[in-house]
Amino acid sequence: MAKSDAVRITTARSSAADDMRSRQRRYAISMTIRLVCFVAAVAVGPGALRWVLVGAAVFLPLFAVVMANANDQRDDGFSLPSNAGAHELTAHDDED
Repeated sequence: MAKSDAVRITTARSSAADDMRSRQRRYAISMTIRLVCFVAAVAVGPGALRWVLVGAAVFLPLFAVVMANANDQRDDGFSLPSNAGAHELTAHDDED
């Protein structure tokens, strides 16, 4: 009988190096967007759009850190049966 805490390869976590590289990439992309918001706020000039861009540039680091530190949550929806009476496939010798 299979153990209920078995790990399938499709749900295994990525290596620490791959995980760190992915986090750094997400954070770098977020900070690039922040830089674009700052530059666009200066280029737009006075107005409501400037304040929206400044607000986005100010609050983006908070969301960038949360997104960069998000765990790898892989789930393919597969679960092993928990009851001992689960149906199993068996071979029948009487088929000829």
